[in-house]
Amino acid sequence: MAVNLSESSSENSSNFQLILDSFLSSAGLPFSNLLSTDRIARIFAKHNGLFSTHGIYSTAVMVWSFLGQVLRDGKEASCQSAVARVMTHCQLTGKTTPAADTRNYFRARAKLSVPTLREISGEIAAELKEAAEENWLVS
Repeated sequence: MAVNLSESSSENSSNFQLILDSFLSSAGLPFSNLLSTDRIARIFAKHNGLFSTHGIYSTAVMVWSFLGQVLRDGKEASCQSAVARVMTHCQLTGKTTPAADTRNYFRARAKLSVPTLREISGEIAAELKEAAEENWLVS
């Protein structure tokens, strides 16, 4: 039986989008439940990039917010929408809610460095690969 790769790819893409949409539709910052503050602090400290562990725009909040922002499109990818999600996260966790102004978000986001984000994603990818069933891995 021949497999049409374009159909398979399109189906996989559609399935991924459904899962992504479901994940991103939760209130606040969904990555806060998956990516620990400790991991973020450890990796950012290793790269001398840890800029805040407390306050509204802490390093962890910015990583969670940024990841959610880049996985969205359209108006949902805007900084204004990202700030709104941070506001919701703060309300849900009982923290001080920031103003809707995006200036502080821009400043904090600019402090995120590519090497730290690359290391976080590489570390998580290695853990997922280790935990994956052998038949899921592509050679």
